[in-house]
Amino acid sequence: MAEPIRVALAGATGRTGREVGRAIVAAPDMVLVAALARSHAGEHLGALWGDEAVDLTVVDTVGEAATQYPTVMVDFTEPDSAYPRLLDAVDRGWSIVVGTTGFSREQRSELARRTAAHGVAAALIANFSVGAWLSERLAEEAARFFPDVEVLEAHHATKRDRPSGTALRMASLLAAATRRDPDAIPVHSMRLPGLVAHQTVVFGAAGQVLTIRHDVHDRSAYAAGVLAAIRRLPSLGGRFVENLGDLMPTAKEPAP
Repeated sequence: MAEPIRVALAGATGRTGREVGRAIVAAPDMVLVAALARSHAGEHLGALWGDEAVDLTVVDTVGEAATQYPTVMVDFTEPDSAYPRLLDAVDRGWSIVVGTTGFSREQRSELARRTAAHGVAAALIANFSVGAWLSERLAEEAARFFPDVEVLEAHHATKRDRPSGTALRMASLLAAATRRDPDAIPVHSMRLPGLVAHQTVVFGAAGQVLTIRHDVHDRSAYAAGVLAAIRRLPSLGGRFVENLGDLMPTAKEPAP
């Protein structure tokens, strides 16, 4: 039997991090060996999650996590703290699975360069929900026939980046499909209490409107995509992946 994948999770006490962390703990082929969260360093993760069976002490740095020998770092935090942490993880030879958004083009290029240099893999995915990935595929097909399109995205009030990484990626895909500059695709953003993550792509044509809508009502929606990425990374040494479809199981493989 293969050894379980050893995972370190940055942002383990955040709302998305908790859901992703619980999924990692429940996965039979993974083990959560380190949890990072600066504001809760030194505290018991199980107590923070309300699950005393999770016996980990939260740490602050990659160096502290390294004592538990992870092979994959999962990060759901914010870009300013995540970027140096991810570079540190890659330099240690760990693969990275990143749901954090808001990185600059230069930062993404440097992460890609480092992963290639160290022969590890990186998955920087704007949205790990399978529904968001399928929405992209549907929108790319629709754009072939409906070039007039706008994107509306809405998130919880505390989300920092605006527009979201998911919306920017959708605009880029639509621009490529319609042979336009990404800035030519209008993107409208809302940040309100009561929302989680919602995106609508609206295509207009003479006498008709086509709408592709995806709603995340619970952050557990991201878990399946994250688990798929963790499992796929060992076979992607040196690759830098931004499309969830490159990480999903094939027809001959079990679903995540």
